[in-house]
Amino acid sequence: MDQPVALSAFQETVERYYRRNFIAGLVHGVFFRVSAALVDTNTVLPAFISALTGSEVAVGMIASFIGLGGVLPELFAAYWVEGRPRKKPILLGVITIRWISWVVLAWLTYAYGVTHPALVLTAFAVLVLTFSLAGGVGSVVYGDIFARAIPAERRGRFAAWRNLLGFALAIAAGMVVKRILQDEVHFPFPQNYALLFGLSGVTLGIAFTGFAMIREPVYPIQRPVASLREMFSRSRALLQSSRDFQYLLVAQALFVIGAALAPFYVVYARQELHVPAGMVGVFLSAQMIGAALSNLVWGWLGDTYGNRVVLLGVALGGMTAAVLALVTPLIAPELYTLVFLALGATMSGMGIGYGNILLEMAPTEVMPTCIALRDTIMAPFTLVPIGVGVLVQRVPYAWGFALGGLFMLLSFLTTWRLRDPRQHPESVCKV
Repeated sequence: MDQPVALSAFQETVERYYRRNFIAGLVHGVFFRVSAALVDTNTVLPAFISALTGSEVAVGMIASFIGLGGVLPELFAAYWVEGRPRKKPILLGVITIRWISWVVLAWLTYAYGVTHPALVLTAFAVLVLTFSLAGGVGSVVYGDIFARAIPAERRGRFAAWRNLLGFALAIAAGMVVKRILQDEVHFPFPQNYALLFGLSGVTLGIAFTGFAMIREPVYPIQRPVASLREMFSRSRALLQSSRDFQYLLVAQALFVIGAALAPFYVVYARQELHVPAGMVGVFLSAQMIGAALSNLVWGWLGDTYGNRVVLLGVALGGMTAAVLALVTPLIAPELYTLVFLALGATMSGMGIGYGNILLEMAPTEVMPTCIALRDTIMAPFTLVPIGVGVLVQRVPYAWGFALGGLFMLLSFLTTWRLRDPRQHPESVCKV
């Protein structure tokens, strides 16, 4: 089939299955967000590990596994999937691995959480790492599939509905978490967390069903590089081609170091402020509300003033969360929930700002390589939470929060030197 005929068939498939793909994509996106909320990495999982082991190092280790697994395979995955006309089977396999991981973990927690906590912690680490590695592969192909399934002029409304419904149900998920964790009579530890893990697996299974309904349009493409060695060589050339790209990577690395404190905000609240277990659900809902409300602001700022401004705001948000964690326990402990509002806004802006500015900075033909290159460079910094866990076992939490705020300030100052590619086309990476 020659190129014009193939393109015509592609466009016909996009239009024919647009409505079906729109609804299926919503089902997938909304329930994926609910599943993630039920086992949120900044609230639910740190609270579980802390209750299971009482170790801040274990909390940091799991946070590092989640971060490392999400970025480690991306450069290899980009080479593996580039040139494949159909990528849907890959993502279906990824989702299957992920929902099975939570179901298995739910059973292990229920059966052995009290009698063999070390076994559960080991299984938890292995399954979470497996879950994250699969997600790292999936993140490379997810955007590509939806970029083909949803036409460019209709992606805005798709993202708007996905975020609106997803955040609404994620906030409700926070109330479910509160209800389960505060009722220690009907849901004692560790059955309460086993139930949350099981619910996460079920909702992720629903997300799988939605994605399975998508009809993937086949676009005629050719592999841009002939070997993995050539991809590494091209990655090095891209990195050296733009000083602004280098500033972006440094700013993000500093941000990731500062954000390593995020899982410890809830551990501090449980261990030092002695808040009841049900407050974990309240913190989760506050985080989702912060993400939902700020999502509109970040989008408007990015469209109007460029994504550099979003990154500056994200660094300020991270500093705000750290300052609130320092101040509110001293003057008004009941306001500690504001930490999670700021954290939710910060993490929402991070996803929008760092993702979108790279889309403008990277040429289309090397976009997957640029994304994978950035995430691979970030991989070592995902181990920082282990160091944070060691730190907060030896010094007061306040020192850790202050250090996190300092790294957010350094990220802000580095971002200030970055030129926005929208106003400065010369800052774009060169092939």
